[in-house]
Amino acid sequence: MNAASKIDVVIPWVDDQDPVWLAKKTRYMREASMVGDLSADNRYLEYGTLQYVLRSIARYLPWVNRVFLLTDHQVPAWLNTDRVAVVDHTEFITGRLPTFNSNVILTSIGHIHALSDQFIIFNDEMIVWQPLPPTAFFKNGLPVDALIETGTVPKDDGFFHISQNGVALANRLFSKRQVMRHHWRQFFNWRYGRQMGRTVLSLPYGGFIGFQNQHLLLPYRKTDFDRAYQLVPEAFRLTWNHRFRSLEDINEWTVRYLRNLAGDFTPGYLNGTFLTLADFKTSPPSLPRRTKVIVINDDGHYADQVVDKVARFLNARFPEKCAYEK
Repeated sequence: MNAASKIDVVIPWVDDQDPVWLAKKTRYMREASMVGDLSADNRYLEYGTLQYVLRSIARYLPWVNRVFLLTDHQVPAWLNTDRVAVVDHTEFITGRLPTFNSNVILTSIGHIHALSDQFIIFNDEMIVWQPLPPTAFFKNGLPVDALIETGTVPKDDGFFHISQNGVALANRLFSKRQVMRHHWRQFFNWRYGRQMGRTVLSLPYGGFIGFQNQHLLLPYRKTDFDRAYQLVPEAFRLTWNHRFRSLEDINEWTVRYLRNLAGDFTPGYLNGTFLTLADFKTSPPSLPRRTKVIVINDDGHYADQVVDKVARFLNARFPEKCAYEK
């Protein structure tokens, strides 16, 4: 694999049981008077899936160049640091530190010096379930992504505001009609399947009302981040100043909005299955045969017996240690 085609993986991670980290978080929350959804504990929960994320990468993405784990002075005891590059927040975040804001961490990824231009952002709850080739993420040097317009249901959980802040920036910088005229093959593409119906239903609106955001693996380039930093520097600076999530934040999806609307991507659609901890309260969930990636999201049903079922489910698929482990 030559330098131009190297594809890295980036995984932000936190050990929410670390007493030093907990004390630090409690102190700054008290100083900031943080309460409510934006600082809820499930924003930081770690329930033992990172090992299986790495095993799934080793098994199904053997072509990955390097794996980067982003942490706040934390390293899992079982991690093989010869194979996984641990990058502390102080090494790439220029905003206020320490930070407990995932939007700060993920929007700062473009500053990681050793990172290849092409990379995939994982969460520690995203598991590769079947083999995927590099072309599932990059083709001819372009990220594989979907430009699907869709409405977003307004909610008061804060996440709606953060995702829509990026849409507002997109409407400031791009004309919907011009994007559709110049990049219609990417706006209307058969690879999106039935999801393209969302875009069709959004046609009467003069501006973008929202974009579909698959909570799956998403490919980026450092050049995508560099362009976004130049286009809306004030939005990034504002986010980087927030130690905890704020309704004024943007997240990393803003980077792909600006990239995709410029037509700088290859249309594609990754088949994944979104699960929550509630799906493990009884019997293990059944997955569609086409599932390439699964996500196991915390939905407030965290309990020892549920986490144990998740571990058994994943260990049945990935029972053996990989090179990323000691």
